[in-house]
Amino acid sequence: MRVEWLTAAEDDLREIARRVALTFGRDTAERAVASVVEETQRLSDFPELGRRCNEYKNARRQYRAINTRHDRIVYTITTDCILIVAIFDIRRDPAVLEALLSSRETNTK
Repeated sequence: MRVEWLTAAEDDLREIARRVALTFGRDTAERAVASVVEETQRLSDFPELGRRCNEYKNARRQYRAINTRHDRIVYTITTDCILIVAIFDIRRDPAVLEALLSSRETNTK
């Protein structure tokens, strides 16, 4: 199954890379991005790898998530692809992620 990214999720990853580079340097940022990309590539072979996200009570879609060291990759499985919806720093307030997902539901297929 192919993996697609919402533009907003790509923006999330760029923002994480920028923030990590400012704090810890470019090499660390590149490793963080590579870790996220590697996990998303695994989804093409194992779409149900992530746990079901039942905590997003107001969501219209069923989300799944996998975590890297500091980031949560939130995705949904459609009939023809795995759609990466958000990349979220797990040290942030979870309510922010729920609001983010709600705003992005209108942008998904």
